[in-house]
Amino acid sequence: MKPLRELSLSQLRISRAQENIKEFAQLLSEYLENRPARIRVNVDTQGHGTIRVERREPIPGQLSILLGEALQNLRAGLDNCLYAVAIIDSGTNPPPGDSQLQWPIALSPKEWTANKKRLQYLSPHLIEALHRIQPFQAENPGWNSLRILHDLARIDRHRAAHELAMRPEKVKGSYDKKIIHDLKIIEGPLDDEGIVVTFTRFGHDELTPKILDLQFELDIDVRDVETAPHFVTGMPSRPWGSLDKRLKVMCVAVESYADGLVELARNPDLARVDQA
Repeated sequence: MKPLRELSLSQLRISRAQENIKEFAQLLSEYLENRPARIRVNVDTQGHGTIRVERREPIPGQLSILLGEALQNLRAGLDNCLYAVAIIDSGTNPPPGDSQLQWPIALSPKEWTANKKRLQYLSPHLIEALHRIQPFQAENPGWNSLRILHDLARIDRHRAAHELAMRPEKVKGSYDKKIIHDLKIIEGPLDDEGIVVTFTRFGHDELTPKILDLQFELDIDVRDVETAPHFVTGMPSRPWGSLDKRLKVMCVAVESYADGLVELARNPDLARVDQA
């Protein structure tokens, strides 16, 4: 059987997204390994102290470009896959309703109903398969890979490349509670001031490591990343952790969904086995 061009295109786009993600992870690792920031501690005459991150090197703009390319390749890979599935399902090329075909990603039942109209020429078992994997069906929608892809790709496509920001991933160490009071760790992306910790110092002792000794592990993520309840702890967390890990999880999910739908289009009997 002659390979289906539309299916090959889908697979190539997903493969290209995987390459984008590897390049992103490599460039990010190199940037962080070069220690692009330094920690500054300051205490004013009133004893109000801050620990701030001062960047010595800006975040590479290429990271935003690689992120955008990965997102668009994953999204286009799904759309190309659905088009190929419609060809396999109908036996015609172009398939019926070809101009309306778009891989549906619905965040609510209402959105699914609206998206379903684009799928009217697909066989019912394929529509049902797509329905089962929609984000609104997920046990933890905030961690659903299709939802994350939808939100990130939509912003990148319609607004601008995502702004990346440095953030403290882990803060560990110790401090003397007799001297250091009201110590507060600022979570989330760093603003222009780069403050990560505030505290109050009692007395005039020099801040030696015996009194204040904190270490910071820095990370890069999209500035507007949305947290969601962790599926184990229930605490607000970045879905799947770091941005590069989130991208890898999305890529695995997209490839799995695409391969699964193609297999179902080629072997409709699989739907009957699944429903048995």
